[in-house]
Amino acid sequence: MAIEHSSIADGERHEPQGIGSATSGQVYSADGAGSGVWGSVPSPFDNEVIVKSADDLPAPSLGVITLAASTRYALDGAIDIGSDTIVFNTNSAIVGVGGSFSSLTSTTTGNLFTAADSFSIIGVAVTCATGTVFSCTGGAFESTYLKEFTVNSCLSLGSFADWYSLFWDKGAVVFSTNPLHMTGTCRILILDLVEWLYSYTSAIDLNTATFNTCSIFRCGFGNASATNHIVFAANSANINAGKTGRLNFNSFASITTPVSGYTQADVQWETFDNLGLASSAKAAQGYMHTTTTTTISTINTPVVVNGATNWVEDAVDQFTVSTAGRFTYDGLTESTFSVTCGVVGTSNSGTNVDFFHWLYKNGTTKVTSSKTQREYNTSAVGAPTPVMAIVNLEPGDYLELWVENDTGTQDWDSHLLNMKITEVI
Repeated sequence: MAIEHSSIADGERHEPQGIGSATSGQVYSADGAGSGVWGSVPSPFDNEVIVKSADDLPAPSLGVITLAASTRYALDGAIDIGSDTIVFNTNSAIVGVGGSFSSLTSTTTGNLFTAADSFSIIGVAVTCATGTVFSCTGGAFESTYLKEFTVNSCLSLGSFADWYSLFWDKGAVVFSTNPLHMTGTCRILILDLVEWLYSYTSAIDLNTATFNTCSIFRCGFGNASATNHIVFAANSANINAGKTGRLNFNSFASITTPVSGYTQADVQWETFDNLGLASSAKAAQGYMHTTTTTTISTINTPVVVNGATNWVEDAVDQFTVSTAGRFTYDGLTESTFSVTCGVVGTSNSGTNVDFFHWLYKNGTTKVTSSKTQREYNTSAVGAPTPVMAIVNLEPGDYLELWVENDTGTQDWDSHLLNMKITEVI
């Protein structure tokens, strides 16, 4: 009489067929033909290799492991590849199955990772204490994505030359003597939440690289013995014309020159809210202390205050101040500014003459909020009249002081003018 398998007591059931030869962690997979085999847990992804040891990687040739194109290698645990190195193929990836528990170790004295095309590393910690991490040379549209990628130790982070884009999202460099080098014609570099901790002379060197987008956000640079934390080319040479690089919300251990090649006046670098690095400045100050007459031909009609050639540029960052009193914004991004101009002057003739003073943008737009009104005589006024406003400026916009006679056509005499412009952040 047939007995249903479910009716057999637990102690009397036999183990599945073939269990005696199966290794720990293997599962039975049906082949669709009434049989099956024991093997590793199948990947939910196409073209994925589960890597439990170096033997699961492609066989090395002369010490070089070449990964297959468009294939994910999922590291399950700590993988030691001896002195071998790895070459990435197009769109190959190394991914940690266990997050911080997945690691890759090599004793190479050369380049651990070599690439000429796009690749990714996610959730992996790397140790190559005697070698260089990256040697990547491109020239087309290569992209590298690093996420939760940590370098425990290395001699050098290595280089990306003529590499289209590099994204590093979260990670750390614990010990590295030499920096991440960027060279040649690049396009995009974005680093976010990456910590550099010990040993380095400099952490990042942009060298001769040029970018349309270069943004370093929320990163930490902790070596107080470093020469520089970051090295830029002078005069914003790393940033292509018309583009802006950003260095914001980072923390720099206190050293003399945290970022070499950078100054607050660099038009193509925007920096703010960094600990240990002064923010980029967008500001201007100019003054005129020479008495100068502005001709008034029509009542109630504003005219630009005559500066002749008497204005003096006192301090400027991303502005130009002309000797006639025009303050031109030379920055690359639209910004909001606080403007204050102290006015000391007299009416050229008459008594109790009403004069208005205004700020004008680009010679045509009256800044309404800046209006001031005061009676003037021919004797000098003691306290300055403040002309103030908050103004949005786009690249190339300029501001000037204008005057309007509300009483008649008496001319205006400027004695002391002092204008200050600062960015509102």
